[in-house]
Amino acid sequence: MIKKRFVCVMAVLVFLGLGFSPGADAVGRQDVLVIGMATSDIISLDPAKAFEFSGVGIDAQIYDRLLDFPAGKFDKPEFSLAKSYDVSSDGKTWTFKLREGVKFHSGNPLTAEDAVYSFQRVVVLKDQPSFILTQFGITPDSVKAIDRYTFQVTLDDKYASGIFFACLAAGVSSVVDSKLVKQHIQKTDKYPDGDMGLTWLARNSAGSGPFILRKWEKGDRVILDANSDHFMYPPKVKRVVIKEINEATSRRLQVEKGDIDIAWEMFPDQIKELKKNQDLRIESSPATTIYYIGMNVTMGPLKDNRVRSAIRHAINYDGIINNIMGGAAQPTNSFIPDGFAGYQNSVYYREDLEKARRLLKEAGLPDGFSISMDHGDQTPNPEIAQALQNSLARVGIRVKLNKLISAQLWPKYRAQKHELILARWGPDYVDPHTNAQPFADYKAKQLCWRNVFYNDETSALIQRAGQEMDNDKRIALYQEANRIIQTQGPYAMLYQSRYDHAVRSNIGKVYAAPQFDLWKLYPITKK
Repeated sequence: MIKKRFVCVMAVLVFLGLGFSPGADAVGRQDVLVIGMATSDIISLDPAKAFEFSGVGIDAQIYDRLLDFPAGKFDKPEFSLAKSYDVSSDGKTWTFKLREGVKFHSGNPLTAEDAVYSFQRVVVLKDQPSFILTQFGITPDSVKAIDRYTFQVTLDDKYASGIFFACLAAGVSSVVDSKLVKQHIQKTDKYPDGDMGLTWLARNSAGSGPFILRKWEKGDRVILDANSDHFMYPPKVKRVVIKEINEATSRRLQVEKGDIDIAWEMFPDQIKELKKNQDLRIESSPATTIYYIGMNVTMGPLKDNRVRSAIRHAINYDGIINNIMGGAAQPTNSFIPDGFAGYQNSVYYREDLEKARRLLKEAGLPDGFSISMDHGDQTPNPEIAQALQNSLARVGIRVKLNKLISAQLWPKYRAQKHELILARWGPDYVDPHTNAQPFADYKAKQLCWRNVFYNDETSALIQRAGQEMDNDKRIALYQEANRIIQTQGPYAMLYQSRYDHAVRSNIGKVYAAPQFDLWKLYPITKK
């Protein structure tokens, strides 16, 4: 009898521990998707503030946007809360017709006034992701409700629809329940006139999305319940529990035991062992982070493009991808990530030591030269830097490695004081412009400027693309700029990262994404 009671008590504890609550809305384990992932980066769940991987990923389940990317498709956004739009002849004023009958989780109807308030919050609060909207010159006076279901926004200039729409599909553009938020405004030291709900929304929600935030227990779990009345995407499971498991080893053990259904982001050495488990499968998706070597074209031999090309040909790309990254990466010769509109799987450079030596000889450097490379102190940067040093030594390029902490590395890079630098870049929103501008337009004073590659041709191409309303023509401009950058520019592209996830066999397709604010849980099924 005592033993039976003990078993029952343990069962209840496990049941409650996974986030199941007794009562009318109780759900069984078979109706709950349990995901283990590193979520310690969450600072706030307010879409006007959240800019960390996990935070924006969770917001993507809770909130809706005017436009959104459908599950597993990232080339262009589609209508979501908006059902149609018009644009003025000067390309500045955009008018969106909203769906009627959409309700927030509170039961309040979603109207154009909510969209106006949501955009105004972002602009007034001026938190980290606000630039995604303010880069278009949006101010509190730029947005207005024409009628109950017509939302209008006026920009400061003409911008390509693809760029603007991608930003409207970003997490910061989520529409919040203005009536609910206004009930929770607090006066703080930073916002003495009221924080527009910033404090409350950090741990609560005011959305209309496929899932309802039930609870966020910091350092433990996030619990999401299905919004079965969602206007477009009612979820396939009744509840999602996202457990904070920061150690990849622990995620592996728990998915193998069946304590969790999905172990998010496994490392290469773990993947090899997990593939042997017949109860699991590995699902992969490209990440958007691109690792590259930046070459300051004012520094000695780097002025000569033949030398830069020699460096590109001397690199053992496969060795870095397979031996250091364990295969969890893919080669790239594009600043447009795989998964974005305009990506081309073109290979400009492969390891070719003879060609590298020939180029150095043509540049008057048959015996090579000495140069320094700055790199970060966190894995895999030191390991990659060592591999690059060994690669370049084979053609006579003697590299001195400078390992720096971030507080030293990035200021030096921004000041154009480096020779070579091992760096990485990740986009801010899902459109090729977010990478094309830093990599190819020196006037933006980002990566191209830092490497002192002042190329007016690529700069003009990017600026033309930024205002080109025909999307096919716009993409062609980015691709032409990429061709020039890859063959003449200041970079050696090393690889694009990849995410690998371990999934139990009874779980349907996982719609992973290159960015967390594109992560979709509503289509996932559980048998």
